[in-house]
Amino acid sequence: MTDVTDTVKAEVTGDVVDDALAFLANVLARIANAHSPKTLAKELANAFGTQVTALELHGIALVRRGESWTSAPTAPPAGREIAPHLRVEGQLPTYFANAAFLRALAQVIDTALRQIQTIERLAAVSRSSFAKGKALRDALARTEHGHGLVVRSARMQAVMERVQLVARHPTTVLITGESGTGKELVARELHRLSPRAHRPFLQLNCGAIPPELVESELFGHERGAFTGADRMHAGIFERANGGTLLLDELGDLPLAAQTKLLRVLQERTVRRVGGTSEIPIDVRVLAATHHDLRSGSFREDLYYRLAVFQIEMPPLRSRTEDLAPLATALIAELAIKLGAPPVTLAAADLAVLEAYDWPGNVRELRNVLETMLVIGELPVLAQRDLRTNTSLEGATREAIEAALRASRGRIYGTAGAAARLGLPPATLQSKMKKLGIARSRFT
Repeated sequence: MTDVTDTVKAEVTGDVVDDALAFLANVLARIANAHSPKTLAKELANAFGTQVTALELHGIALVRRGESWTSAPTAPPAGREIAPHLRVEGQLPTYFANAAFLRALAQVIDTALRQIQTIERLAAVSRSSFAKGKALRDALARTEHGHGLVVRSARMQAVMERVQLVARHPTTVLITGESGTGKELVARELHRLSPRAHRPFLQLNCGAIPPELVESELFGHERGAFTGADRMHAGIFERANGGTLLLDELGDLPLAAQTKLLRVLQERTVRRVGGTSEIPIDVRVLAATHHDLRSGSFREDLYYRLAVFQIEMPPLRSRTEDLAPLATALIAELAIKLGAPPVTLAAADLAVLEAYDWPGNVRELRNVLETMLVIGELPVLAQRDLRTNTSLEGATREAIEAALRASRGRIYGTAGAAARLGLPPATLQSKMKKLGIARSRFT
């Protein structure tokens, strides 16, 4: 602006210099926040006021209708080009005949147009980045959680209808069902279909945390709040702010933490352990449990605060129509994980699977199929009645012993039994200890 005004002061003579500077200042003030060529044209027209009756900027035509400007279907038929790509009709002040003034006006308009082009490019990049980010998040979710929910049976279709019904609302949802039925997958689907899909999805297994640390994990703690608290820790409610929080195995939450959780849900604020200030939060809470929360020591008022909307996951034994596509999807996922060739289950294999009542639900099905791929003997399912066999524990023992024989007792390394099974060595050793398998038998 300084260079423009200095030029006008130096080259525009007479009493009109102040009017010329005032006009440029008005133009600059009006176009400062223009974010598109159309808004730029309208703000320029407003700067001219009643001096002109029509204006065209880069093909965008406006005509005056009373006190306002409206879009014209075509460019003004007549008028004067006072700057590159800018034409106006009307009675203009005398300083519009000054070349220095017109150069200054052209410079202002050109700068504004270049700024708008930059903004539009950044907006296009931002939209593209958002679209690519969403695609990447979806791909990552598919990678992390396999093929997700299989919905063929009437019971699972009813579940998905409820998911789609409530997903777009901020309503608290209680997801119930036996262990291994896919409650976490439903929670992730609720988040994916919600307006919060681009925000964090966090989960906390309430039964996997020592009771003395539950409140710190949920609500955070201040430095010095207890022995070992050498720094401030933000709880999971704070970290999930703006997104979705799944409280898994909620029935295992200690009573003291239940009381504080009820207050958080009511007031939508958290107070860190050892803290005094209330921290506002905006979190959609989902809860999951295989317990009946209406019995035992779970707070009744907290139950009704959480069970605003309920979704019950059916056990696998009640949705046998889903078993074949679910097994197919799991085998494809596990084959990639284990680096094994893809296989197709025979009708006899499916009959064996469908005859079993699956007390461990989808989780047990996944484990049995993984064991089958590790052993590498597809007929094992057709030859074995899962109802009378040693079930998963026996199959696990077979798989571990086969891997130890192939690796000659070696656990670590790319050729070791752990790598063959797709397990961390420490996990394999823990399973061997639990099953009483001695490595020395295979060396």
